[in-house]
Amino acid sequence: MQTDCLFITSSKTRAVQFSVYPYLGVGYLSTILKRKGITTALYDADVNRGKLGKLLKEVRRLRPKVIGYSVMSISLPLFYKITLAIRKEFPEIVIVAGGPHITNDPNIIKDMGVDYGFIGHAEKSFPEFMSRIIDGNMSFDDIDGMIIPKDNRYDKPVHLDVSETDVIPDYSLYKINKYQNIFYGRRWFTMITTRGCAYNCKFCKDPGKNRYKEYPLDTIKEQLLFLVRQNKLKWISFVDDTFTFNRDRTIELCNWIKDEGLEFNWTCCTRADTLDEELIKIMKSAGLHYVIIGVEAGNEEIRKGINKGISSEDYIKIIDILRDNKVRVLCSYVLCNPNESYEQIYETISFSKKLNANYAQYYNMTALHQSPIFTYGLQEDIFPENIWTTYMKGETDLPYYVPNGLELSKLKKLQKRSFMKYYLQPKKFFDLGTRLVKFFIDITFRN
Repeated sequence: MQTDCLFITSSKTRAVQFSVYPYLGVGYLSTILKRKGITTALYDADVNRGKLGKLLKEVRRLRPKVIGYSVMSISLPLFYKITLAIRKEFPEIVIVAGGPHITNDPNIIKDMGVDYGFIGHAEKSFPEFMSRIIDGNMSFDDIDGMIIPKDNRYDKPVHLDVSETDVIPDYSLYKINKYQNIFYGRRWFTMITTRGCAYNCKFCKDPGKNRYKEYPLDTIKEQLLFLVRQNKLKWISFVDDTFTFNRDRTIELCNWIKDEGLEFNWTCCTRADTLDEELIKIMKSAGLHYVIIGVEAGNEEIRKGINKGISSEDYIKIIDILRDNKVRVLCSYVLCNPNESYEQIYETISFSKKLNANYAQYYNMTALHQSPIFTYGLQEDIFPENIWTTYMKGETDLPYYVPNGLELSKLKKLQKRSFMKYYLQPKKFFDLGTRLVKFFIDITFRN
C-alpha cells in the first residue's frame, strides 16, 4: 500500500551519536494528517545512522506521494544529499521542507532543489496541502505560509496558538526504544510543554520568539501517562526553551506527577533567573535529576551584550542550590561572543570552573540565519549572504561568528582544550568515562 507522506528527520548524522533525538514536530503533523485519513511514516536518519541506501530502500517500499523534511541548520548537507538521490531515482515524488532553518532562511528551498517549503507553524497549512496533493489539486493560492520557488512565492511565517489545541504527537510514528542518550540511557524520550520563547537572546532566531504559548496541561498529562505508565520509560527530557518560565504551571505539573505516583527521572532546559530554592525542591520531589542552563559568557557585560542579563552571582547561587539538592547540571558556554576579547574568553573558561557544574559544553558561535549575530557577521564581512547554501553543498564550514581581532583556528583549539581540561578533573573524568562505557555497551549489544 502506498504511503501518502514519508517524513525524514535528522540533527547531524554520524556513525556514533551520543544523543539520538526524536523530533516531535513531525509527530504533531502526523496526528493531524491521520485524523484526515492521510497515511504517514517516519525515516529517522539518526536512528538509521545516515545510511542513504537504507533510506532509498524504504522509499521503494513505501512509495510515498510526498516526502517531508524537518530541517535543522546543521543537518542541511545531509538533506541536500538526500534530495539529489531521491530526484535521481524518484523524480515523480513531491519533496517539501519545513522546520527551523527553512523558516529563517526560506530562499534555501530553491538551492536545495525542493518543490515546496512551509514557513512557521505548519499544523494548518501542511494537512491542507496534503489533501490537495492526494486529490490532484495543485492550486495552493489560499494556503498561507508556503514557499514555492517556481512561482517566486515566499510567504510570511504562520503562527499557531498551541494553547487551543488538543493535538499530541503520533507516538506510533517513532521506534521509541531506538532513542538513546549518553546521560539518560535508552529508555528515554522527549516532550515539549510550551512553544516559543519569551526572551530575545541575540544568538537565537526562532519564529516563536515573543509568542510564548503553553500546550494545555491535560495534553501534557496524557503524554506522560502514555510514555511513563504505558511504555515504562525511565527518563523524560522536557525540551522547552525555558521550562520554568511559568512558575505556577511548573508547580502544578510537579504536584500532579506526585499525586499520580509516576516514577521517572526527568531533565529540562531553563534559565537561572527562573529558578529559586523552593521551586527546585518541588521539582526534585517530582523526579527532576538534571538541568541544562545556558551561561554563554563569564563576563557580565558580554552577557548583557547578547541580551542574557543574568548576574554571575545568580548563576553561582542557583547552581549551588541545584547541587545541594542533588540535581545534576550541564552549563553551556560560547567562546566568541560579539566584542569579546581573548582575555574575556579566558574569563569564561575560569568562570566555568568556578561554577563547577557536573558537565560543561563549550561552543564557537554559529551564526543562525536571521539572528542578530548573522547580521553582525554580514556587516563585518566575516561571511557572505549565501554562507548557509555553500555549507549545505559542502563547500564551506559552518558560518562561525568571529569577533574582530580573533582567529577561528585559535578559537576552535580553545574549545577543544577547554573541554579536555574540564573533564580531566578526576571526578568528572570518572563520571563521563563510566557513562561512555555504558553507552557503548548499550549500542553494541542492544541495537
